[in-house]
Amino acid sequence: MREAGGGAQREVGHDARRRSRTGIRLYACIALALAWLSGAVPLAAQIRGRPVQRQSSPWWFSGGAAATVLGDIADGATQSRWQFGSDPLWQMRATIEKSTDEFTTIGVAASYGRVDVTLVPLNDLAIGAPDGVSAGTPGCTTGCAAETELYTAMAQFRSGGGPGFHTFFEAQGGVTAFRNLRVKATREAVGTKRMQTDLGGTLGVGFGYTLSPGFAITLVQDFGMGWHAKADRPEGTGRTWRVRNTRASLRFAL
Repeated sequence: MREAGGGAQREVGHDARRRSRTGIRLYACIALALAWLSGAVPLAAQIRGRPVQRQSSPWWFSGGAAATVLGDIADGATQSRWQFGSDPLWQMRATIEKSTDEFTTIGVAASYGRVDVTLVPLNDLAIGAPDGVSAGTPGCTTGCAAETELYTAMAQFRSGGGPGFHTFFEAQGGVTAFRNLRVKATREAVGTKRMQTDLGGTLGVGFGYTLSPGFAITLVQDFGMGWHAKADRPEGTGRTWRVRNTRASLRFAL
């Protein structure tokens, strides 16, 4: 009886050891499989030509509207002062920007609008017209309502931002252009059809709110100045003008 009991105990011991060795082998196989899978994902990405790396900074696009208040401009070519008044001049505006880090972008901005302007002869406001230049504007000798196309093209630097409500700073420099100046009543062209291009720039502060990653709304107030062509202007007239913009836009990460 003792021998039979001892044999049964030895058999149970052997079974336990076999199960233990089988379990160890199983755990070892699972560990090896997990290690292989963890290395296989980046290896597969490299084989497909997509090495694992930190995502590059995104491009940003923004689009919106700008309400512009533009100061008077003395124009020698038409011998008139362009008075844009105190009401805002509405423009469509868009930017394309590249992030250099989490809070900084550089890019270009452009805007366009057709705006009203009042033409007043320069000889009524200064010390006569230069020799060989006719006083007043043909078809508008005593002043009249007109309109012109207004363009801007600027290089832009932007710093600030972040999640939720945030503030930022913007600086711009480039050109402001006027084209197709016409008397509103008669549609008669004033001056040449050649585009008049002025250098200028603005500095501004903005507020924004990030609605989701890669999507935000912004509001900017900026101030700036420009320099008009100095040719044929009467003595005593300046060539600089001032501008104020209030801009609202939506920003998207591309």
